[in-house]
Amino acid sequence: MRWGIAGTGSIATAMAEALAGLDDAELVAVGSRTQDGADAFAAKHGVPNAHGSYDDLARDVTVDIVYVATPHSRHAEDAVRYLEAAKHVLCEKAFALNTAEVTSMIEAAKQADHFLAEAMWTWHLPPIIELKRRIDAGVIGTVRHIEADFSLRVEEPTGRHRARELGGGSLLDLGIYPIALSRYLLGAPTDVKAIGHLGETGVDVNLGAVLGHTDGALCTFHSGLEANGSLGARITGTEGIIRIPAPFWCPPGFAVEARGETEVVDLAHQGLAHEAQEAMDRIRDGHHESAVVPHAESLGLMATMDEIRRQIGVVYSADTAP
Repeated sequence: MRWGIAGTGSIATAMAEALAGLDDAELVAVGSRTQDGADAFAAKHGVPNAHGSYDDLARDVTVDIVYVATPHSRHAEDAVRYLEAAKHVLCEKAFALNTAEVTSMIEAAKQADHFLAEAMWTWHLPPIIELKRRIDAGVIGTVRHIEADFSLRVEEPTGRHRARELGGGSLLDLGIYPIALSRYLLGAPTDVKAIGHLGETGVDVNLGAVLGHTDGALCTFHSGLEANGSLGARITGTEGIIRIPAPFWCPPGFAVEARGETEVVDLAHQGLAHEAQEAMDRIRDGHHESAVVPHAESLGLMATMDEIRRQIGVVYSADTAP
């Protein structure tokens, strides 16, 4: 399957390297805001077609599927662009800025009769899949609490992380991971409580939230842009604890402490390659959404983040767009 990548940042580089390790994938094109950026990326990764605009990438007939790696403020626009150009789309998280944009993307996929999925790579990784299998089997009893921290000290005061016009803030970039872990293990929350501190640009730079679930289980998490956090996670059950080392969203394994014994589970993984492979497998089988991250889950995840932003007062221009 022939891939194109929209964007040339660090996550685009990671996907280019992942695709190079898959026998049934070929990276044939890259699109960027500038020709120089596209040329540099293409030279580094051996990509035959370098396009100086995202529209030119859409017009590239050699491309079957596009990995959207642009800032998430552009995700809805870019995903719809490639779907309307009859390309399948794997779009980096956060899927978009709000549920209205996600809904428009899903509708475009239906109209185009093509595949669309959110690239939530954590859910595809063998260590996380095995962790869930053990929890579902009752290894630590009934889960009562999940806690996770994803905060980084981001120095650039004018970079994309603090730019409200680019969907900045810690939530969509970092906080999405603990929310996704909680949803993966416990399902959709029934209650959301959040407190956040906004920086000078009006985006969240320090955020804490609690997610409640129907059986009384809780998830508490912290995300931020002002300090380096532990980047780990802990899952507490009635009969034990699972500790996920940093980085919890792509860990090398985990440790199970239950019934007086500790087991360390190490499982290798290939990073972004797992989600790319799943997308190709689903497309070849005639499906238009992921079996791991279906459209309904992307909508639910975004709805949770919409509610958190509502509570802490972060508003993007897309929230008020007609």
